Amino acid sequence: MTPVTKDASSPIWHVLPGEKPGMIRLTGEIDFSVAPKVREQLLDALKTDAPEIVLDLSGLSYVDSSGLALFIEARNMLAAAGRTIRIVAISPQVSKIFHLTQLGELFGLS
Repeated sequence: MTPVTKDASSPIWHVLPGEKPGMIRLTGEIDFSVAPKVREQLLDALKTDAPEIVLDLSGLSYVDSSGLALFIEARNMLAAAGRTIRIVAISPQVSKIFHLTQLGELFGLS
């Protein structure tokens, strides 16, 4: 998976495999300018046999509404296939956005 970069030394975001099957780590910043590429790689990362996808967002420093829409789309796609998605780690900044928008409960955040 190749992240979008501002220049060769400054990555904006990464979609990385986690330590276990079905675990995905997202790092950096996700906004409308990179959302299409993040979407492409996130949906590709969902192509696993794992019944549950586990997201580690502890390295994600910023997400806007287009990023939230990506997570909702992934959740809906997985639910249609009888699979689940949850967040196990989240940065304070991104956690605040999930709670303000009342989306946290959809992803197992309390």
